Amino acid sequence: MRRGPLADMLQPWAGLGVGILTAGLVHQIGSEGVFNSCKPVSPVPLIIVAVLGIVVTTAAGIASSQVLRGKEETAARKVVAVISAGSAALLVFSMILPVIASLILPPCFQ
Repeated sequence: MRRGPLADMLQPWAGLGVGILTAGLVHQIGSEGVFNSCKPVSPVPLIIVAVLGIVVTTAAGIASSQVLRGKEETAARKVVAVISAGSAALLVFSMILPVIASLILPPCFQ
């Protein structure tokens, strides 16, 4: 598969960049859509957004880890890829927590 120079340059950073964006989106949907109002809200939209975010972040983390297999890659790119893939894994965990909270917390603490 032929890639452009920009895609090649950003590949080690994919897990970190995409993970931060998707985790922020899932957090925003979770906090505003489920937890800010005291009326019963279905957790289904949050679950859908979280599953999509987890899939996209996992794919970006895998793309970052592909840099580690390249024999011609520099040490700096490999270090960035390890950090990026690891942060993608932690951000996936952070996306699971709002889903769990939306399923077990009551809608209002009054």
